[in-house]
Amino acid sequence: MYAAPIPEPNPESELSLAEIEATISQVASQLDARFVSAGEALAQAYAIVERLVGALEGVTNALGRDAAEAAVDNMRATADRLERLPAVQAARQAGLESIAGGARPLANHIAQVKRTLDFLRICGLNIKVAAAGRNGFADFADTMNVRLDVGEVEIAGIGIEIEQLTASIPALIDVDRQLAAECAKVIPHVPRKLAADAEALQRHQAADAARAARIAAVAREIHGKVATAIGAMQVGDSTRQRLEHVASGIQALIAYRDAADPADAIPVVGHMVALFAAQASDTIEAFQAESRRLTESLRGIAPSAAQLLEIKAEGDREQTGGDNSVFLGALEKSVADVAQVTARLRDADAKAQTLGGSTSDSAERLAQRLRVVHRVNHDVHLMAWNTDLRCHRLGDEGKALAMVASEIRGFATTLATISAEIRQSVESLVAAVTALRDPEAEHGGDAAEALTDSLACIRDGAQRMRDGMAGLTEDAAAVNRILETTTSNVDCEAAFGDKLRSVVLQLKLFGTPCGDAEGGVEAALAELLDGMARSYTMAREREIHQRFALPGTVSNAPTVMDDDDDDDGLF
Repeated sequence: MYAAPIPEPNPESELSLAEIEATISQVASQLDARFVSAGEALAQAYAIVERLVGALEGVTNALGRDAAEAAVDNMRATADRLERLPAVQAARQAGLESIAGGARPLANHIAQVKRTLDFLRICGLNIKVAAAGRNGFADFADTMNVRLDVGEVEIAGIGIEIEQLTASIPALIDVDRQLAAECAKVIPHVPRKLAADAEALQRHQAADAARAARIAAVAREIHGKVATAIGAMQVGDSTRQRLEHVASGIQALIAYRDAADPADAIPVVGHMVALFAAQASDTIEAFQAESRRLTESLRGIAPSAAQLLEIKAEGDREQTGGDNSVFLGALEKSVADVAQVTARLRDADAKAQTLGGSTSDSAERLAQRLRVVHRVNHDVHLMAWNTDLRCHRLGDEGKALAMVASEIRGFATTLATISAEIRQSVESLVAAVTALRDPEAEHGGDAAEALTDSLACIRDGAQRMRDGMAGLTEDAAAVNRILETTTSNVDCEAAFGDKLRSVVLQLKLFGTPCGDAEGGVEAALAELLDGMARSYTMAREREIHQRFALPGTVSNAPTVMDDDDDDDGLF
């Protein structure tokens, strides 16, 4: 078949190893370029989808759940309180009027106490005169006057406390009346609109979050498929390596043939060409099968990418606004409307809280003064009884003093009765003022500030929602474009199919395994086969090679290359 000197055979009638080697090398190079480009594109798609998943997962938490729900709950609570405000104010108005009315009898009681104390002073003077300085009655009168002075100071203090306690009530009544008039204009429709707008936005954002979760689930699926496809791209590198090994083997064979004895070259060339045919055929079959599966896998990702946009469009169709800004604008208007009411409410609450707060201190001081008055009354009673006992021991001489002592006991009893009435009135007054205090206002803080904070929280969630969904259309379109390009690159049938099949056909036609090799043929084959074996990097190559190994020999491929066997999984 070959003669020396060795012109390259006619391609139309004989095997052209150089042409075959050139074709295989060219295909390997172009194949590598295609798959490298495809791998880089897929890596870009992987990064896009990874970013998209992260953004969408952020969207699913855009309302922060706890924080956002608390914000909406706060708005709802504020709306509820405002809606109940007329009833609360009516009760407070009645309470204020009750306090004002309850303070008037106290002034009369205090005046009665003062008159009673004056009568007791007169009684003490009468005892002092009647006793004419005998039997210590003068000391008794002096001691009683001291106690009466204490009582007078305390009862005067009670009057001052009551005046201070009730001084701000008329102004508070006026503030409440003005607030009631203003509230009548906006309640209940303003607070109800606030609650409705807050709930509408929450429902809208919840729907967005649910839709984002669906999109994120699809994106994660794409993410996994792209990652798998990137791993499967190794088929291009594996195929390139195997084709390069065949090409390098052909080069070695050409070099041998050009220098060898023609008689030895014929069987050696036939055997090696058969090996090349087997390796090339297996490589091409495996590549076609795996690239076909890879292409189908890539095409299978495209519907998922399209599904991203379908889910987003579905949400846009379902919600007429299609954007949180519509709902957020309505909520901001409601908050602004309510803020005007809450400013007046805050002022009225502050005054009521101030009145209620001062009541606690006043109540304690009043209770202390009443206890002092009670002790004075008790001391006067004891002194009157002691005086009575002394008068009885004086006989007729003490009758006049006994009459005065009896009057003292009567006035002391009157003082005790009036003091009890004062204590009861004070307790009722303190209870009425304390009842004015609104626990919600006391512990809820500034309603307007709370609304502003809640609105800021919801606005932040809406912004993160917009940011997370903003790039979805562009990202999905970019992934689609990358998949189309990548699919075209890895679908190599049109570009390389005919060339590779033609190469394999030629190799198979001229390949003839050598059965019994001896002498120079055996030595040449041993050297060429060993060179081929050393170039292998995959188990499948060594497996095919073993079928063409000389009897009694095994593949001498370096075992250190066995680490690459995992790369051969697609074959």
